[in-house]
Parts: sequence; C-alpha cells; structure tokens
Amino acid sequence: MTTNETIADSRSTVRAAAAKTLARAKELRLAADSTVTSVNSAWPRQGFDGGNPASQDQADEFRRLQTLGVEEALAWVESYNGHYAMVEPHRRWRMRATTEVLQWLVRFPGGTWDERWFSSGLDQAPRNGLDEVSRRLARPASQISLGVTSLVRGRLVRPSYEWMFTSKQWNRSAGADTFLDVAEPEEAARMRDLPQYRAAHELLRRNAENAIARVLVRTGKRLGQLKGEDILAYSHTARINRRHAKEHLAWELLVALGPLAGEPPTLRAAWHANVVNRRHTVETLVRRYGIPDSGVRTLLIDYLEELKPNMDYSSLEGLAYRLVRLFWAEVLDINPGQQNLRLTPQVALQWRERVQVTLDGLPRRETASTYFAVRALYRDIAEWSHEQPERWAIWVAPIPLPRAESKLQSKQRRQVRARMQQRTRSLTPLLPAFMRAAEAFRDHGARLLDCTLSAAHGETYTVEGVTYRRHDPVVRSAANTRARIWAEVIAAEQGARPPAPVGKRADITAVEADSFWGWAVAATLKETGVRIEELLELTQLSLRHYVAPTTNTIVPLLHIVPSKNDQERLIPMSPELVKILVEVQRRARGTSQAIPLSTRYDPNDKTFSNSLPHLFARLVGPTQNVLSYHYVRKLLIGIASHARLTDGGIPVTFTPHDFRRLFATDLVGAGLPLHIVSSLLGHLNLETTRGYTAVFPEHVIQAHHAFIERRRQTRPGHEARAASDTEWAEFEQHFLLRRVALGTCHRPYATPCVHEHACIKCRFLQVDPAETGRIEDMTVNAEARLDEARQHQWLGEVKALEESLVHLRRRRNEVEASPSPAGVSDVRP
Repeated sequence: MTTNETIADSRSTVRAAAAKTLARAKELRLAADSTVTSVNSAWPRQGFDGGNPASQDQADEFRRLQTLGVEEALAWVESYNGHYAMVEPHRRWRMRATTEVLQWLVRFPGGTWDERWFSSGLDQAPRNGLDEVSRRLARPASQISLGVTSLVRGRLVRPSYEWMFTSKQWNRSAGADTFLDVAEPEEAARMRDLPQYRAAHELLRRNAENAIARVLVRTGKRLGQLKGEDILAYSHTARINRRHAKEHLAWELLVALGPLAGEPPTLRAAWHANVVNRRHTVETLVRRYGIPDSGVRTLLIDYLEELKPNMDYSSLEGLAYRLVRLFWAEVLDINPGQQNLRLTPQVALQWRERVQVTLDGLPRRETASTYFAVRALYRDIAEWSHEQPERWAIWVAPIPLPRAESKLQSKQRRQVRARMQQRTRSLTPLLPAFMRAAEAFRDHGARLLDCTLSAAHGETYTVEGVTYRRHDPVVRSAANTRARIWAEVIAAEQGARPPAPVGKRADITAVEADSFWGWAVAATLKETGVRIEELLELTQLSLRHYVAPTTNTIVPLLHIVPSKNDQERLIPMSPELVKILVEVQRRARGTSQAIPLSTRYDPNDKTFSNSLPHLFARLVGPTQNVLSYHYVRKLLIGIASHARLTDGGIPVTFTPHDFRRLFATDLVGAGLPLHIVSSLLGHLNLETTRGYTAVFPEHVIQAHHAFIERRRQTRPGHEARAASDTEWAEFEQHFLLRRVALGTCHRPYATPCVHEHACIKCRFLQVDPAETGRIEDMTVNAEARLDEARQHQWLGEVKALEESLVHLRRRRNEVEASPSPAGVSDVRP
C-alpha cells in the first residue's frame, strides 16, 4: 500500500468513526415533542428557548461540574441532594435513578453534561421525553423523573425555561419549591423576612420563589450574582407564555435583597428602561419619518435641540411630528428637489391643501398647531440669525403662510373655545346628579361586598334587585387561597344593573374597588380642579398645613408638584376635600401601617418616578400601581352610565378635564378674582384661565331684567288698558283658526296667511301624527292627477302638482322622523 493510500485510509477511519458516532447519536436522540395535538390543533408553546444551551460565565463556580466523570458526577449529585429530606430507602432509590440517567446521557456526544443534555433531545421533549427514556431503559417513569430532577438540582445540567415551564414531572416533583432552601438557605431566609414577601399572597410568594429558582438553574449563578438582564431575559420568556404577572414580586424581592439594588424598583420600570425605552433622541425623532439626509434635516435636528431644554418630551415629540412629518415630508413629496426653506407659492399652496387632509382622505380636524409650529420655525430662525448668523442666516426665508390664514386660525380657535364653553354650560347643571350617582355607586359597592363576605359558599342574597350566590368553595392548599371575592349573578329585576350577565360570576372585589376609586377621583377633581397627571402624582407628602399668623388656626393645604408648566402651587383644602383624602389615605394604606411605595410611569415624559407613597394607587397582583389614565376615564364613564345622564336625549360623559373647567367656572361665578383662580389652576396666562370659564353673563341678565321692568313702568297708560270684548274675541278667533285638517298652524298672532291657506306648503304647519293617513291619501290623489295632466300635456298643472308632491313627501318624512305621542297611531283608520 502506498503512502497516499495509507493517508487516505487514515482519514477514512476518522471520518467513519465520526459518522458512526453521529449516526448513533441521531439514533439515540429523542424526537422533539409534536407541535400539534391529536385533533390537529397547535400545542401552545411555553417558551422559545428549547434546545438552546445557556451562556456559560467564565467565573461560574459550577462550571467545573460540567466535565466530571460519571462516578464523580454521581458523588456530587448525591452529596448535593442529600440536603433534601428523604428517608434511607428513598435515598437509595434516588441513587439508582441518578445512575441510570447519567449512564444514558454519557452515550451522547459532548464535552460537558450540559452539551450531552441538549444532544439527547430531552430539552426539546418536555412533555414526552421522560416517558420515552423510561420506555427505552425499561425503568419506571417515576425513577427517571427523580434522576433528572436530581441532576437539575445538583446544577449538573441547565435546561431551558421552556422545559422547566412545560415538563409535568419537574413541576410535580416540587423541584423548584425546595431548590432555594438547599441552594441559597441564608438568602432564602432573608428574603422571606422582607416586608414585601410577608405582605404578599401565598400564591404570589410561591410564584416568586419558582421564578428565582428557574433563573438560578438556567444561569448557573448564585443568588447574589444575579443581574437585571437575567431576570429580564426570564421575564421575556414568561411574557410569551402569559406568565408575565408572576415575576414582578421576584424582581422587587431581589431589589430589596441586594442583588438588583441598582436597578429600577419595579419590573415594569425595568422593562421600559432596559427593553422598550421609547424616549428617543432628537435625531431619532427626525430620522424616524424617513426623510433623506440633507441640510434641512440637519437644520431641523439643530432647531429641535435648541428647543429641547425648555420642553417636556411629549411636546418635543409632537413638535417633531408636525415639523418633520406634516411639513417637510409633505414638501419633499410635492417637490423632491427642495433644498431649503424658501418655498415657491405653488408648493406652499399645495402643502396647505395637503395638510388639511389625513392619509385616509378625511379632513384633518386640527391644523392650527401645525401652522403655528411652522410659523414659529421661520420666525425663530430669522431671530436667531441676528445672534448666530454663521449658523442660521442661510436658512432665513419667507413664511409660507399668508396673513389671511392666521386670521382663519384665530376664528377657528374662537370656535373651539365657544364649543368648550358650551360643553361646560351643559355639564354644570348635571354635575350634582353625577356626584350623587358616584356616592350611590360607592355605597352600593361597599354594601355588595359586605353582603358577599357575610354569606357562606352557595348561599344566595339580594342587593338592590340583583340576586347573587356566593362562590367560595374549600381550597386544597394555602397557595390556592382566593385573593378576590366572587359571586354568581342568579337573577336581576327589571331596571336593575347587575355587574355581570345573569349566570356569570362577578368579581365583587373589583366592583367595590371601581366604585370607591370612581367616587374618590370624581370628588377630588371636583374639589381641586387639578389636571389628571397632577391627581395621580399626589402622595402622602402632598398633604401640608399652614398656621395663619392672624388667627393662629391650622389651614390644610394640598401641594401640587410641577407638571405641565413646571410650576408648583398650594391649594387650600376645604373640609370636604380633607374628608375625601382621609378616605383615600385609608384605602391606599390597606392593612399596612404606612402607604406602600409605588412607582408612577409618566406617559407624556416617558419616565418613571421615584418610589413614593402615592395616594391614588391600588394593589395589582403583587405590586402597588398608580391608577392609569385609561382606568380613571373608564371609572368616570361608568359613573355617568350608572347615573343615566343625558342632555337633550344624548348620553353625557365626564372627562377629567371637564372637572377643571367646571371648577374654574364655579370659582369665577362665585366672585373670586380671575388672577386668584389662575393661581389655583396653575396657569401662567390669565387668558388661558378666561378661556376655561364659561360663566353665565349674570350682569347682562340682570341688566336686561331691569330694562324690561323700566320699559313696563314707562309704557303709556292707554297701552296698559284692559282688552275690549271685540279685541278678546278676535284674539280667541285667531287661535281657533289655527286648527286645520292636517294639524295646527303656528303662525304668529295678527299675521295673515301668506300661502292663501295652501297649508301643505307652509312652514308654520305642524302635522298631527294621527293625520298621516290623510297625507297618504292626498299623495295618492296628487300622483293620479299628475299622470292625467302629463297625458293631456297640461304643463302648468304638471308643475303645480310636482311642487305639491314635494311638500307632501317632505311632511310625511317629518312625521316619520319625529317620535309619536303615546297612544296615538300614525295611520288613520
């Protein structure tokens, strides 16, 4: 055999051995779980990291375990699992089970036990993998399950989150429940002594411990080595399988315990700060709209950077949208070659026409802010060019908005103000009914909760016309203890409003909470007139007092932190407001001695506040969360619906800002000076406050009444004489002549009939619905006469009849569109 042939044979032997090993591994590898059920529906996946090894940290103290031999690994697993309390026969059973699994894993390729685990395919078969191994090794499934559990507990393998979520054997073995006690006994004891842990429900505690145990198993770290990204990675997987509410307490415990001390206080804050941070830079705000790189794009970035220090993020984002998307992007679409701000009259005209229409082809409701932003851009550049000509002078250009457009926008602003004032005037008489409904709704929720708590499981009771059945069956373990109160709606009387459809269960805890917070929000807004963001930012630190030097009395004050205009203010509290906030404090405190700390997310500024004792906060799962804007609006809509408020037959709802306008109107109407009202509202401009008020013109009304009274007193005596019999008979005759065949004539007194008694054409005719049949007869008769006239070519008659038919059909439509009085038929017999 030649040298070349020897080399070829040597390579063939190596390749053949590798191929043989690979073939054996494929033959031994477990098949992944099926993605469809027996009825061809998709299996819901509990994660998407199955089959992917975890990253290895070089400083991992358990890394050395990966390369142990079978005997060494068996000794380590036995010594580590010896901490789990088991009697001697069970220890021997566990020893045999671990040996069987190790000897099976060693058949697969890989330099570490973790690599062999993933090579075996067991990680991708969490539902059926252990049963298949049991069948191949001819061992009981319980024995194989115990062996795998021992390897996971001993940190020898690091399965995926998907495997730990899905594997029934792992979850049934309570492997995660006792993992912390063995792996981190001291830290687990400290964690269970934390106030957050002791205040949580038993189920929430177990979920938090399970979450921490899974992260420790997957990462191979000690509890003190965990980082924020480890929990966020687990949270991302948990959110996929709808377990996203089960790791919030785990994050807060780790923050309090120390490993995550430098991280945001809540997991929700960490998501926004590290995963989905939506507070972009100015450059990103400009580039997001896809305009090409040019000098104007750089100019817009520089311009927004100049304005950024004096604006909140929400206003900056809105300004970028108007200048980039609604202005410059549209200009480039009209004229792609535009390189500066000097627009031709044709381009400027086309832009003004396009900005008035949305992308859906509908009229844009508001364009004044866009015009104002564009005009401010041109004026600011012109002004700044005097201070920095080398930077701004080349961009100075005429404003592409004519002066007439500004006058039109002023008219539109006045119309908007008029509509707002009209809404305020329409809501003013409805506010007392709204507040009565809020109080009644609160009392109803408290009464319903008390009745439900006093009822036993299966017992029925009735509250305000609705019959309930208490649902509170016996639980098997403390972890299954219900944190909420449930009842089934059995029946409801006519007109009653059950919280759930008949036959369905109602969350009585949520009903009572919604009723209380709805009243608290509405009452506080009514008494203070604060903005909704200011309301939600109220904390226990906002309650202050002031000792008046003249009377030496204590004046309670409400401290409003800077919000929209970065201006703080103090509002004197009325006795009613003090009572309301005391109730809110008691509610927010719950069973604790102090109000729990919570973090508020500001959707306008895209930031999270520090942990503060917020007043308007409630417990959502394991965390104390500030009420959201959406929840507040839902509460106000629910109260208005409960009160059945209408204005001219149209249902009426209240928004948080309506209370601010009503508050301002009430103060000004009571005689409080406008500048004092402006200070209480936190306005920097008196004109803004004046636009908020919709005061009824009392001085005009009084002056008009005085004028009428003076005119009555100065009328000549002969005009005040008594009417003669002839005049009175004429007056009565006028109203007698109002009754006609089709209804009633409503022409003014002492006026002639302008249609010469052709009543069907007269706008003063009010048709009686009972005479609808007569209109139908007249219509049929006129149509027949019209056909005859057309046959004989009587054109004058044709025109007259066509006009009569138009009026007849119009009268018929008016009657059909108007509601008929009760007991009156629309068709004459």
